[in-house]
Amino acid sequence: MTPGAAPSNDYLAKHLRVTCQYIDRLLGEIEGVLYESSSRTAFPEYVMDITPVQQKMIEDYIARIRTRLVQVMEGQGMISNPPGIPVSRAVHSRLFTIDVAAEELKPQYMMGFGDIPDTTATELNGIAGELQALVSRLGQYLERGSGQDFQDRLQRLEAAGNDLALLSRIEMVVAKRGLVEFRGTIDSILDRAEDRSFEIAVFGRVSSGKSSLLNAIIGTDVLPVGVTPVTAVPTRIIHGKDPSLTVSFADAPARTFETRQLAEFATEQHNPNNIKHVTRVTVTIPVSRLFEGVSFVDTPGLGSLATGGAAETRAYLPRCDLGVVLIDAGSTLTEEDVRTIRTLQEAAIPAHILLSKADLLDRPDCEKTLGYIRQHIASETGLDLPVYPVSVYPSHQKLLDRWFEKEIVPVMNHAQDLRAASLQRKIGALRESLAYSLKNQIRRSRHAPAGNAESTRDVEIRLRRATGLIVETGKACREKAEAMNGKVFGTWIAGAAVATSEGHEGADGKISDKDAVRTAVLQTVQAGVNDIQSRIETLATSLQDELVKSALDLSIADVPGDKEFLSLIRDMPSFDPETIKVTVPPYALTAMLGTHLGEKLVSGKLHRLFDESFGLVIAGYFRLLKEWSSQVTYQMGRKFETYAERYRAQAVQSPGGRELTADEVNAIEKDLRDLGENA
Repeated sequence: MTPGAAPSNDYLAKHLRVTCQYIDRLLGEIEGVLYESSSRTAFPEYVMDITPVQQKMIEDYIARIRTRLVQVMEGQGMISNPPGIPVSRAVHSRLFTIDVAAEELKPQYMMGFGDIPDTTATELNGIAGELQALVSRLGQYLERGSGQDFQDRLQRLEAAGNDLALLSRIEMVVAKRGLVEFRGTIDSILDRAEDRSFEIAVFGRVSSGKSSLLNAIIGTDVLPVGVTPVTAVPTRIIHGKDPSLTVSFADAPARTFETRQLAEFATEQHNPNNIKHVTRVTVTIPVSRLFEGVSFVDTPGLGSLATGGAAETRAYLPRCDLGVVLIDAGSTLTEEDVRTIRTLQEAAIPAHILLSKADLLDRPDCEKTLGYIRQHIASETGLDLPVYPVSVYPSHQKLLDRWFEKEIVPVMNHAQDLRAASLQRKIGALRESLAYSLKNQIRRSRHAPAGNAESTRDVEIRLRRATGLIVETGKACREKAEAMNGKVFGTWIAGAAVATSEGHEGADGKISDKDAVRTAVLQTVQAGVNDIQSRIETLATSLQDELVKSALDLSIADVPGDKEFLSLIRDMPSFDPETIKVTVPPYALTAMLGTHLGEKLVSGKLHRLFDESFGLVIAGYFRLLKEWSSQVTYQMGRKFETYAERYRAQAVQSPGGRELTADEVNAIEKDLRDLGENA
């Protein structure tokens, strides 16, 4: 082959390209071997037996070989293809593979490896759950990321007039100490700094009237409303000259639509559990009540009837600048409402409390309810917050107008000053959390008992098994609910056979006395309900106990409140026995069961009779119960993780039963001084 000439045929060109790519890949593997000691791999393979000088020489030769590969390709008139795979996509692809690998650690995928004791099965579920939770959080972080380096974003924001020097110092400490649990909050604060709008978000339980309230405020029915969970993702409303709808996606570029298409992306009906991977919805409309630089945010409903959108609300909540909590006058204050107010308080976000649907109450009842809500909030959070009655009905429009003019208009008039203050509050709250974590390291070291290393390991095992218990309980409840229709059918057939054998058959071939069969059916139903409820209550108690024990071992004061997990078990679907109208099958049919011919002839007919009688009612009820149990265990899992993630981070940072050295303490104290704290 003549230098500078292209290969004589395509096969030769392909072979040359593939060989050069293979050599380059092998060089990459050599680099991986050299850098393994600094990669923090969990399973190192190589013992470093070369000197730094030798390592530098190897790196230089690798660079020279790669230069030669490029020259070979160019010398033959071949151009290297530019890279076409985004790094984020490659990382997501590998995270998906890791998630699948973690899933296959669960006991149901390991049946071929011999018997698995119950305790081992729980631990395997816990290992899988912990790994999948970490992978999920990393994936979510990548989806939220702007693709810009922290320092680049920080410099640009400071050039625009933002005082972010403290956030820069916080990031340096977090990076130096590997405190990844603070990364999400830092990223959230940067997102808010880049967004110049002041966000007023409306929170509340399902059907508390959030969307209707915002429609009434802006004077147009732009937001979909309904009696069932409607909003699927947080929806921003901003002022603009021309109406438009902008939708951002996790896996596709943002697109613009007409505002009438909002329901396709923002509602549970058309986007259940956010299957369209929407990350942001912004509605622009020209209305006088919307000020430039201010946005209102409609959030998915919270509470026991909430759908997957509730997770979106909880993730978004710390990002807003002012929170409006809507309390339904029809059901008054709940634990979920108090939790929302407390979360806003912890995130240093001011809260306004509104009593929605105030038109349902007469004046004395309204005054009494307002007083009760205000007093209860004060006792639970220590906050003395005014509570305003509002209604979306024209007859009560003055209530809404009064609150809006008194509380919101002044906010909008000073939105940018308040936005800057909100940003500084968020940074201050983050600084306090980070300082507490660093001080706790010193405190635990100075008071660490001799067995602290064992206690730390016990905490990790305890949290892992608790995670496994969440997985197992959710699976067991789902399987129980799915199996109940078959169990009830079996009880119905068995009861009919007993009744007919005792000679109670009527003239029409059916049992005249159905009480025995009906009682047996109801007992089977109640036993299934009790079993599911008992499993969930046991899970709640276990999670509470394991977290309290772990906090004690780690000397952490932040523990779940009394019955915090049991309080999540509410609004369980009730079973009404009056809906069960039992029809007993003819003896001629039940007598044929158990024989080969009988099974074929009558099984299908009996199932149809069962469904027509009450089987469909039973199936519908246990379908509801299955969904309820899944939602409750999911909520428990999320609440557990909010504590467990902090505990695991503290366990990792634990000195392992030894006192920190003077140099280590001095380094932490220097970090605290950099944060403006006294050690």
